[in-house]
Amino acid sequence: MADLTELFDKKELYLRKLNKATYEANTRTFENEYGAALEGLLASASEGEEASKAGESAALDFCRKVYDKFSKKGKIGSILQMDLNFMMVYYVFPYLLKAKDRGGEETAAVLRDKWNETFGSNISYTTYEDLYNGFKKKLFGFF
Repeated sequence: MADLTELFDKKELYLRKLNKATYEANTRTFENEYGAALEGLLASASEGEEASKAGESAALDFCRKVYDKFSKKGKIGSILQMDLNFMMVYYVFPYLLKAKDRGGEETAAVLRDKWNETFGSNISYTTYEDLYNGFKKKLFGFF
């Protein structure tokens, strides 16, 4: 599996001026750049007990690599933690959830649990559609 931690290297680009239009474009770019790597997480979490253990192991490995990459003296600053969490919620989980027929929801649940455990966070996941529909196109017709 490719080094998935690279997807966080462009977090500023993906999170800057996030609105309905930029989220749609950013999601397409994100999927083109990191979709193949995320497929590795989906493949590791196929059905069956052995695959379930492999999926948990892959999710934990991913979380630990992200933590190791961004922690300084064993800690992650609160603003950085928020950005990492946003990347998971806005891009990683929606990608996984699109693959419902290939264990996407199960993979997202395992990854969420391992992420929360590793980072001491309390994030959850939702679909691209729910996030996209949550954005307003314009605010009072001005923006």
